[in-house]
Formats: sequence, C-alpha cells, structure tokens
Amino acid sequence: MPFPPFAPSAFFDEADIDALATEFSERVRRSPLLRPAMDGLIGNRWEDAEAAMGGFLRATLFLEQRPEVDGDWLARSVRLLDGEAIDQLADILLDCALVALPLHSAAVVAEISEQLARLLKGVVSEDGVAQQRLLLRARTRLMAGALMNRF
Repeated sequence: MPFPPFAPSAFFDEADIDALATEFSERVRRSPLLRPAMDGLIGNRWEDAEAAMGGFLRATLFLEQRPEVDGDWLARSVRLLDGEAIDQLADILLDCALVALPLHSAAVVAEISEQLARLLKGVVSEDGVAQQRLLLRARTRLMAGALMNRF
C-alpha cells in the first residue's frame, strides 16, 4: 500500500484511486454546467480520461514518476473552462474523495484539487501573451511533479 511522502499518515490502494477517478468521471458527466466543456475536451473517451486522471494522481501523490501532461489538452482546457467550471470540478473532486477514500486520504486529494484549481484559475484569468506564459509555466510545474510545491 503506497503512501505519499508529504502525508505519511494517509494511505492509498490502487483501487482507491481508480474508484475516485470513476466516481469523479460519473459526476462530471451528469453536470449540466460541465458537460458541454467536457464534450469538447474528452468527447467519448471517458475511460482514457479516467486512466489519465489516475496516473496524474498517482504521480502527484507518490512522487515515483513525473505526471504526464498533454500540452494541447491543457491549452484546450484553458479555452473551454472558466473559473466557475474549475471551482465546480474541484468541488466534485472533493465530494468524490470523501466518498471513495478515508478522511485523511481525502484531505490529501483535496489539497491537490485546491492547488490544481488555483493554478488553472490563474491561467484562465489572463488572456493573450500573459495567458500563454502562465500556461507554459503551469504545464512545466505539472510535468515536474511540483504541483504541491507552493514556491
């Protein structure tokens, strides 16, 4: 049972992360606010999106590998999502974590969700060249596995 190095009291089973990704996917699909953007981002490849989410969470939680971040997908996300949609995604992830995980583990996922939402909302709030710079910084930070690094 792996544990994240920054929160050694929180343990995750592989099945926990898969259950979290599945629950998140199901709730996002049912959201009338998010569904149009998700259709543009994911289309009908929900299984691939769930696998990518699980891989991102594993890499971020366990620091055993660097997260894979598709730059084109991230750029499309910034074009299709606004601050409200990002907040709703973060809220859904928190709800799913509380359903799928023990409380201490859910708190770690909530922190990841909060940091990711803050990062994306910072990019979405800008436009033009400033947005492109922030998008490149965000992708670099995510790919380096530094999401939880506040610096």
